[in-house]
Amino acid sequence: MEFKTSKYDFEEGNVMGEPVSPSSQSLSTSVMTLGINIILEFEQPIPDIDCTLTRLADALLPKNPLFSCILEENEKGAMMWKKTKVKVDDHIFIPKFPLGLECYDSLVNDYVCNLHLRPFNYSIPLWEFHLLTYKTSQAEATWIIRVHHAVGDGISLMSTLFSFVTRADNPTLSPTFPQPRKLNVLMEKKLQGTQNWFILKHFQMLWCMVLVLWYTMLDVIHCLLRVMGWMEDSKLPMRGPPGVEFLPISVSHIDFSLRDLKQIRNRIGGTVNDVMCGIIFSGFQRYVQISLSTGEEQSLEDAHEKRSIPNDTKKMNDKRATALTMINTRILTGLENLEEMMKSNTQVRWGNHYAMLQVPIPLKNMENPLEFIKMAKCTIDRQKMSFGVFATTKILGYLGRFRGAKALAKCAYKTIASSTMIISNMIGPKEKIAIDGNIVKRFSFYVSGGPITLATFIISYMDTITVQVLAQKDYINIDVLLNLFREAFEEINEASIHGI
Repeated sequence: MEFKTSKYDFEEGNVMGEPVSPSSQSLSTSVMTLGINIILEFEQPIPDIDCTLTRLADALLPKNPLFSCILEENEKGAMMWKKTKVKVDDHIFIPKFPLGLECYDSLVNDYVCNLHLRPFNYSIPLWEFHLLTYKTSQAEATWIIRVHHAVGDGISLMSTLFSFVTRADNPTLSPTFPQPRKLNVLMEKKLQGTQNWFILKHFQMLWCMVLVLWYTMLDVIHCLLRVMGWMEDSKLPMRGPPGVEFLPISVSHIDFSLRDLKQIRNRIGGTVNDVMCGIIFSGFQRYVQISLSTGEEQSLEDAHEKRSIPNDTKKMNDKRATALTMINTRILTGLENLEEMMKSNTQVRWGNHYAMLQVPIPLKNMENPLEFIKMAKCTIDRQKMSFGVFATTKILGYLGRFRGAKALAKCAYKTIASSTMIISNMIGPKEKIAIDGNIVKRFSFYVSGGPITLATFIISYMDTITVQVLAQKDYINIDVLLNLFREAFEEINEASIHGI
């Protein structure tokens, strides 16, 4: 396949470019290497693959210089981004499957799942296009964009993707995205209704400052204990030992109606993210119950069908499970303009700017399924009052500068390996999108390479929320787990309607 890439073929030089940040270096070490995989499923077959890939490469390379750079050490041993000659053929992969099959679901899914075992080629820029031109039950064609996490985080890569995406209904327009909800000012309005609202307001501010300092101290201590390996979750059946990142994985998804989730939110309060966390926690708690109730003569599927629960529920209540929730630490939230992110003096810079919130997963039995949402909201709201994440990020940043990327990678590895689950979410466009005229039916993403057996990745697209689940095959039955997520949604929706 020939590609016209001379326009963006950069000559290799001896001059190094921008230094790689400690956080990005830590994601590309012998300790841990992460990759971001964006999956796009198309409504129709792609008619002209060569022209489509050529135009996409021509659109991508000039917009983001790091897609034309390799990682290389300078004479002082520091990692730098070095501009190199880009041969697009080296980044394009179009697998060939046996012909004559009616549906290629199994082959396509196996290909997607096996990508995490494929090492990146560090002699070329760290991105790949995998185009699967075979029909599945979900799409006519599938495109996977695979990028090394050192290149950037989810916000950075999604901003790149949507820089050359158009709306399907009007190609001259760019897609729009939901805006973050404004902070609740209800308390201030209540205070204004009292005679001494000025005094009460300042007393409230003073009390909030005390709480912020207290919560910040607690969060920093908890984070450092986990980083140093002195605190970890209970040894549940679905948690694996260090090294699980090299085991085979399963990748699948479940869709929820954004309209239904918003209705639940409006009935009980909170945000859509709170509702999604409640659904995931409820489904996972049920999965733990089933796992602990299975015996040698009963499979996980049988336990699910029989609605089995462990004989000793008190023992389950004493167990600890934590979800690491990824948050964006940039000053501005949401997706940003790519040109703005690439500027050196901007507050929303390209790169890896994220942190991990530790959110406890409730494992005890709850008669009211809405309690899962309320507990998730309470924990997340409490952590919003803390600067613990930012303080810890600063501390780890200094560690990376003085002790090196490998020391920082060890801290991240211990934090992830000592937890039970990862939750990451992104906002997607409100309109149907097209890439080079090819309409995208669904898209999702997942991050591979982490030392954890379960991770969920949430993204919105039009009126749908997609939850992409990555699970280690030896420890998690992904089909049972997805069914439990769906059952949890139905129970929570029903409870919110009847006000249980």
